[in-house]
Amino acid sequence: MKSFLHIVVLCTVLGFSGISAAQTCDIPDETIPLTGSPEKFTVTTHWLPQCQFAGIYMAQAKGFYAEAGLEVEIRHSTATYPSIEAIKEGNTDIITTWLTEALIARDSGIPLVNILQTSYRNSTMIISHKPIREISDLDGMKIGKWLNGFYETAICFALHNNLNIEWIPFPTDVNIFLSGAMDATLAMEYNEYFQVLMAGVDISPEQIIRLADAGFNIPEEGFYMTDEAYRKRPDAVRRFVEATKRGWDWVRQEENFDETLDYMMKMMRDMNISSSRVNQEHMLRVTLEAQKDENGNVPYTLSKRQYDAAVAMMVNSSLLFNPVDYTVFVETL
Repeated sequence: MKSFLHIVVLCTVLGFSGISAAQTCDIPDETIPLTGSPEKFTVTTHWLPQCQFAGIYMAQAKGFYAEAGLEVEIRHSTATYPSIEAIKEGNTDIITTWLTEALIARDSGIPLVNILQTSYRNSTMIISHKPIREISDLDGMKIGKWLNGFYETAICFALHNNLNIEWIPFPTDVNIFLSGAMDATLAMEYNEYFQVLMAGVDISPEQIIRLADAGFNIPEEGFYMTDEAYRKRPDAVRRFVEATKRGWDWVRQEENFDETLDYMMKMMRDMNISSSRVNQEHMLRVTLEAQKDENGNVPYTLSKRQYDAAVAMMVNSSLLFNPVDYTVFVETL
């Protein structure tokens, strides 16, 4: 088994506080009692621990997985070992990744199914040094893209608008953009955009294109596992999904923000992951907003309309060749 950095948090312990879940959590009526050994799951997120994944970590820390009869080990990807590679090699049961990445993986022979959708609104932006009066202003630009993927929607946006763009890979920060070596860069509203602002750069609305507003509102983060793995333990998967939703719903409460930020910041410090509380709070708030639909509700489900839009976009851009039907790809739990 290929080794990669991971975090193991026992479900019966409240992380940094050392307080048991039974002391702090009200156990709901639907809690499933432990009558035997808990079902074990390994979950691999598609990036390092940060508030983008707060709902998973707090579901663990607050004992929600344990109360559902589960023992969950949370691992994370690195720039050189993505979560899709981990599930392909059999090193994890469940992963988080973007819809576009999962569709490409399915097309290449990894039979992924979506079990939970935690993104409703696309959060990808194009930030330019100069004002963008119309989309055609991007033609001929050097634009930064992430080194390890997650840029398919932006590629489709460029192809659809007949833009001749030189894509410049960048690693994990915005230093190349700040240096002026590229004209513009892809950025997540909850991450790189905030990094640019914190570097003291004034970015006006005229310097930003939000893909969601440009007709490419393709949802991003979701939870995936192989079809075979799901079929073996559908009830345990359902309990995992409900406990994860419970984690996100707990985080969503304003009175729980400080505890969430304390927990995530301690974890990041312990792992020598550079960030700030201000950065992580911004990430948390934007992530939570991106989960809401037009009515302010959180569906937690990938709709057929969203799936069909993503498939059509990627087929038209020759990024997808043999898409499966929605009912094959999405497990509604």
